[in-house]
Amino acid sequence: MGCFRMRKLNDKFITNLQAGELNCLLRTVKSDDTLCLELRDNYINVYYRGGNLLTIKQEGDRYIFYFDKHYCINNEGMWRSPDLASFTRIEDYISAFPLLKREMDHWFSKNQKLEREFQQLILRENNCSTIANDTDYFISDIEYANQENKSRFDMVGIKWSSTAAARKNVEAPSLALFELKYGDSAMTGAAGIVKHFIDIEKFVNSEKMISLYSEVTEQFNQKVSLGLMGSIDRKIKIDQSKKPEFIIICVNHKPASSTMKRELRMALETCPNLLNKIDIKMAESSLMGYGLYESCMLPLFEYINL
Repeated sequence: MGCFRMRKLNDKFITNLQAGELNCLLRTVKSDDTLCLELRDNYINVYYRGGNLLTIKQEGDRYIFYFDKHYCINNEGMWRSPDLASFTRIEDYISAFPLLKREMDHWFSKNQKLEREFQQLILRENNCSTIANDTDYFISDIEYANQENKSRFDMVGIKWSSTAAARKNVEAPSLALFELKYGDSAMTGAAGIVKHFIDIEKFVNSEKMISLYSEVTEQFNQKVSLGLMGSIDRKIKIDQSKKPEFIIICVNHKPASSTMKRELRMALETCPNLLNKIDIKMAESSLMGYGLYESCMLPLFEYINL
């Protein structure tokens, strides 16, 4: 394969977050568990409730800040927040975060984006909460999309068993891909389960799959260097000999509904050879919560036959 662009930051960007002009943003994100910082192709997104609170792009020797104005339009079409055009420093935006969050709260009350909001909750619980070191999965990115390798996943990350022996081995992690569905209405249609199976089968059967191993590794390791992976302080290497996992997380599925099992059976009939390439699992909760545990991942056939 030739060179491909990856969702990661260059050394200068990383250094500025660690100890330069952007360090105040990194410290703010790490002290506010309603925020998460995600790495892109030499820019970053800071998410709040799954929405993009701030984008920072690198242009030469300077950084450009961007807040999506559509969050701040009320019913009369008037702005309620500060004049962002007057902001020139990252400190200006950080000072305005409470006001910008308020505007986003108003917008989300009328325009719910629950799948994205739950993605961020899952990332927080498994990467940097008080129980993160005990779970078996880490999330390296949410809203993952790569135009070059034609892949799109709600979340990507690694499976790294929380046993003492596994955590001592930085080459033990394997690749984990996630699809999150909120409610049974999300199971069908153009973005339903069958369509996801078709898309992932095309992807895992292509040479472009190799690029994802590299990208997830780079993202995870850069997050470690920025202190965004809780107590994890060592860089890892994904074991490509291990079968990757595709984990389906269904939030607030109605147990009495037959929709999900029907769609899963239809997806398997459509892609009968997919399980040869990737393990597909259904995530169960550990009682109530968002921690991802290996023992709570049901193999697809086991779940369908329950």
